[in-house]
Amino acid sequence: MKPKSMNEVVDGERYHTDTSNILASDEKEGVFLFRALNSNYFVQRQGKKESLEVLPMQAAEALYKTLPKKHQTLVASFPKLHGGVGMDTVTSYDDD
Repeated sequence: MKPKSMNEVVDGERYHTDTSNILASDEKEGVFLFRALNSNYFVQRQGKKESLEVLPMQAAEALYKTLPKKHQTLVASFPKLHGGVGMDTVTSYDDD
């Protein structure tokens, strides 16, 4: 099973599987974890009912760790939490 093309607006933000980075998946169960261009995380679940759910960063990391196929490394997937460099990397210019 592969991720399906989905395009949804959740809380005023657009999430599109075709333009997001896939981080990890369980193709057998139809679960695909993505990071959107706005650096938010979301999961696509396939089955009887297709769904797209936005996840907080910590919940996304917990899901990432349970999914069997990794498409990106942990640091590349969660640079803010693991000292990687990315759009959401914490800098001295960030508000506390």
